[in-house]
Amino acid sequence: MFAYLVTTLCTIILMKRSSNWRIKYLAFSIGLLPLCQSVILLGQYHMWITPVIGKAAEFLELPASALCLTAVFLLNRENENRRNTDSRLRVAESSPVPAPNAD
Repeated sequence: MFAYLVTTLCTIILMKRSSNWRIKYLAFSIGLLPLCQSVILLGQYHMWITPVIGKAAEFLELPASALCLTAVFLLNRENENRRNTDSRLRVAESSPVPAPNAD
């Protein structure tokens, strides 16, 4: 339980410090999973919450996992775009600059 809470706290810190919205989205979606697990555990042992809320958290895990996969897809897409831009920049830098016409 302590590890779940520390993980959730670390993802909140990562979300605040990151400048890229995709990294913030990934941290948020990953942070939901340990939070759901914490609620499920508390519901199973009847501590602070009712078992009904724990069951509801079980159903929230699937959308949270889908959010994680979406975040990974977006980061992969950004990485691919960055690689393409870098390769185009290298080609543009390596091409010779035409000499200006001196008429």
